[in-house]
Amino acid sequence: MLALSSVRGRLASFAGTFAAVLVGAALLATTLLVYASATPQVPERLSKADLIVHGPLVESRDWRYVKPWDAASASTLAQRLREVPGVRFATEDREFYAQARKDGPSQGYNWSSLRLSEYTLMEGSVPQTAQDVAVSSALGLKPGAVVEVLFAHGPRQMTVTGVVSAPGIYVTDELAAALSPGVKAIGLITSGADLSNVDLVGGVAAAGIDRAVMEPQDDTSTRWLGVQLLSAMALLGSFVTVFIVASTFALSAAQRRRELGLLRLAGATPWQVRRLILGEAGIVGLVASLTGAVLSLALAPGFGRLLVDWGLEPAGFEVALQLWPLAAAVMVGTSVAVIGAWPSSRRAATALPLEALQEAIIEKRAMSWGRWILGGLALATGAGLAVASGSAEAEDRVNFALLTAMALIVAAAMLAPIVIKPLVRLVTAPAKRASGASAMLVRAEMLNATRRSASAAAPVIATVGFAVLLTGMVSTMSEAYPAGKRAELAGISIVVPDGTPGITEQVVQAAGGQSRLPTRVFANGTSYEAAGTADPLTGPELDVTFADGTTHRVRVQFADTPDYDLLLPREVVRAHDPSALSSLIMGATVAGPGAKAVDAATFAEAEYSEDTRLLWLFTMVLVGLSVGYTGISIINTMAMAGAGRRVDLRVLRQAGATVRQVLGMHAAETAITVGIGAMLGLAVTVPALAGMSSGLASEMGVPVDLRLHWATLVGVCGACLALGVAASAASVWRTVSFGRRQR
Repeated sequence: MLALSSVRGRLASFAGTFAAVLVGAALLATTLLVYASATPQVPERLSKADLIVHGPLVESRDWRYVKPWDAASASTLAQRLREVPGVRFATEDREFYAQARKDGPSQGYNWSSLRLSEYTLMEGSVPQTAQDVAVSSALGLKPGAVVEVLFAHGPRQMTVTGVVSAPGIYVTDELAAALSPGVKAIGLITSGADLSNVDLVGGVAAAGIDRAVMEPQDDTSTRWLGVQLLSAMALLGSFVTVFIVASTFALSAAQRRRELGLLRLAGATPWQVRRLILGEAGIVGLVASLTGAVLSLALAPGFGRLLVDWGLEPAGFEVALQLWPLAAAVMVGTSVAVIGAWPSSRRAATALPLEALQEAIIEKRAMSWGRWILGGLALATGAGLAVASGSAEAEDRVNFALLTAMALIVAAAMLAPIVIKPLVRLVTAPAKRASGASAMLVRAEMLNATRRSASAAAPVIATVGFAVLLTGMVSTMSEAYPAGKRAELAGISIVVPDGTPGITEQVVQAAGGQSRLPTRVFANGTSYEAAGTADPLTGPELDVTFADGTTHRVRVQFADTPDYDLLLPREVVRAHDPSALSSLIMGATVAGPGAKAVDAATFAEAEYSEDTRLLWLFTMVLVGLSVGYTGISIINTMAMAGAGRRVDLRVLRQAGATVRQVLGMHAAETAITVGIGAMLGLAVTVPALAGMSSGLASEMGVPVDLRLHWATLVGVCGACLALGVAASAASVWRTVSFGRRQR
């Protein structure tokens, strides 16, 4: 097979493509392995339950939620289940807010539910009265200790009767029923029980992995964040791999004009030439993808642990080995390599034999119609996405930024030959007046090889473009949102949680001010994120099922906000959700246990601190990936560009140029190429950032300045320059050294 023989004979020239596809396949396989493992898990506190009978699942705008039974219905159902042959134990599972230490675990459970887990009583005895509590061993308390436990209604002095290996706090079943009247699930320990003839009151019996429906919402939200990062990484990896392969094969095809021309003269058809190049890409892509898939088996577990440390996967998350992610990575990696080589194969196949031979020295046309069309479409798409990113939802901004960067980088790479000549003339203008030949040769070489310069500049454009756009967007947003909130709340004091997930009712009553009481309700066959408010409501009356499982007809008001779907009377929410906590109190200065008063500026910074942390985390991961990828491409393209000019270098040496002069000329060319790539990378991102800052200013109602992350810009440009000069110098040195040995 000609393609296989060609790859064997050109291993060095395919090294960059191999490395890019290998990294891309390893990254994709790793992310898919983590993604496949990031499925809902059975909560550890219910892991011993053979069956979980839970309430009906109700859809919402973002997830499915379990609708609770009321206390009477749950008690009747639990008793009915206990009487089923084969059921050895059945109990209601109740969860509520309870916290014994600031910043400690904030979940409370009924004591009998401990039997549904592998957790045990380590020392002490079972809670017997409403003043007794069993606490986690992590708190360091001993039986007999008196501890203040914070509940939704306020603090309560309780006596520690036992210490358990489980996280959280356990109280008597009677106290738990008062704190959490509604029941979402009943856990069963069985020995082959059949529930097919049991009336489950609209509920569902779940076994095996189906029990994961009871995973806590916080864990589900954490997994969602991890999936967003994994998706962005896979998307970026695939895009940059195509980008690197395309630029590498474009440069390779340009350097092989004589070889391809000879093939055409020998009778090869355009399709045979095209098939040769695509076959080379397929072989390199397949081998690299297989290697990357194997490498991912070692990388995935460590990456999973890293996501846990970053707070993007819940504690206890582990990566499980599955075959389909590896197969998918191999297929995608091979396909990406072929797709990246497609434009080069088309260009090589359409060239006439004599034209191909004649174009070996001087390029006659820097821009083809394909580059014009693709570049124009990418530029228009990038401009549209940049405008859209200004009005996108907060959770979509990173994805919009990534897509904008991709489109504009493609546009810059495609249209680069248009601007390279003017920029080279501008930068090298002093060379026209210089007395030395080296400067004039640098100028002439770059002016007569714009396509080669464009291929070498492409990875720099990608690196600088991604880095500047993503870090600039995060820098601008992290300043805009707190500024808008500070302006909105100027002069207002706010009471916020202090080491707790919310504010207790006792603090709300003492502080006064305005507060909303979050809860989840069910109405019209839909689950709503709702809040209780003291403001008058103007909406319709609906039959609403509350957290305690009871249904009442109340007046509501639909709210189209990121936080709430529905507003309800606050006193009604409190009556039916004893464990609900207020998120904050506006216009209050008095605080209490688990709460503190802050000014508007402090509140604004704290409210967006977690969003800013996640945005910077996402951005730094993506920038690191793009820098790593394009670092491979820079080394490869610079090395290929130097290796493709062996004849030129030898002529220079024979004409009397010293090794130092040759190295200096190539270092200058590389520096100019990197500088042009950095300028183009910066140029395509600044308009997008300006549009986004304008949109944020309209949204926030305050002036928003465009912010560039200069440290990232300088660091990335310096890294590109160092990599390019080192790769170019190494390639030239090998060629010059070989020439000296030949003589």
